[in-house]
Amino acid sequence: MRRISRDLGVALVVMLGVACSSQPDVDKVPVGQEVAVTKADGGVVEGKIQSRDEKTVTVTTGKTTKTIAKDQIADVKAVDKAKPVALPPAAKFREYTVPEGTKLALTLSTAISSATNKAEDPVEATLAEAVSVDGATVLPAGSVVKGTVTSAEGSGKVKGLASIALKFTTIAPAGRDDNYTIDANYSEQAEASKGSDAKKIGIGAGAGAAIGAILGGKKGAAVGAGVGAGAGTGAVLATKGKEVEHASGATLHVELTKSVDVKVPIK
Repeated sequence: MRRISRDLGVALVVMLGVACSSQPDVDKVPVGQEVAVTKADGGVVEGKIQSRDEKTVTVTTGKTTKTIAKDQIADVKAVDKAKPVALPPAAKFREYTVPEGTKLALTLSTAISSATNKAEDPVEATLAEAVSVDGATVLPAGSVVKGTVTSAEGSGKVKGLASIALKFTTIAPAGRDDNYTIDANYSEQAEASKGSDAKKIGIGAGAGAAIGAILGGKKGAAVGAGVGAGAGTGAVLATKGKEVEHASGATLHVELTKSVDVKVPIK
């Protein structure tokens, strides 16, 4: 009986020893070391150990710093830039952060117009160019971006330039099932038509003066000029200005106002 108990005790000690040895000892990795940290959920964070305390480790990757709970770390490996790191089977995806201020080139899938759109109309586009972080393609070209019209003002007569504003809120990476919340805005105001308005008024005045001179000399010319100018001004008053319009296939450029964490599957 004693022998059986002793054998069980030895087995338990061995098992505990194996279990403990299987836990990554991140505290033994020096600060400043490049590492690949695999988390319990399968996420892999690659970067440089910035600091650590009793419960967490901070890893700097690119322009961002991630804080990882030690009890969520499944594996830690030092990274040698000269050769690829051998990740454990638990590694499922790499985690990247697309930083605030990243510019996105979007190809419109739906046309927009200040004359016909209204607030809350849906807008859809695709990424015209891939977005990369640290040399890795994080958001492929063709990723679907969705949002809404936040405001649309048609062109007014005489004053008030047309304008339209959009807010893009989600992106679905091409070829994947994941979807992310983003914050990117676009706004545009129509160009002023002062030059063409002045031209219309000038033509009206000149034509009136010529007609007036033929009919009544200098006095007629003066009166005709006034009538012509009035006619030109009337044309401007009756004509709406330019609208903001972009057909499907047009390219817009927006900028992320917040960073976005993206998971890229490990193939």
